[in-house]
Amino acid sequence: MAAEDPAPESAPVEKFLIFTIEGTYYTFPSRLIGEVAVLDKAYPLPLLPEYIKGIINRYASPYILIDIGGLILNTPSRGSKVVVLKEAIDKIAFLIDDVVDIVDVPLSTVLKVEQKAEQSDYTGVIESSFEWWYHTHVFVLSIREIIDRIKQDCEI
Repeated sequence: MAAEDPAPESAPVEKFLIFTIEGTYYTFPSRLIGEVAVLDKAYPLPLLPEYIKGIINRYASPYILIDIGGLILNTPSRGSKVVVLKEAIDKIAFLIDDVVDIVDVPLSTVLKVEQKAEQSDYTGVIESSFEWWYHTHVFVLSIREIIDRIKQDCEI
């Protein structure tokens, strides 16, 4: 599955990993992702928000597992895969349903989402969107906003 209209070679593009959560398409820029893996086991942590599923072990390093469905949709995900951020960014992994594609998207087609004074859990972590295959909307999640939300919810 590729984007419908390829970008002219001179137009700047960004590579995105598209994944699903509860039938909706989301993405992170691929440059932020260390790996995608099948969820093996999460070790629960007490006294944290429900969307923090615990700790997973990635090559002898602990990563906090965040259920994006639980965070933004208030619906726990039934996902079985994880998107692991690069360690240089943070030791966080995100529970997803499935990976759909990796695509090059012209930056001129990525539209910023206007943030309102009163944001919902959903809109607060979406920074932009773009149209993809057969006019499907893909929402670009803001890792920084997600991390800030986690810190706020955990009173860090």
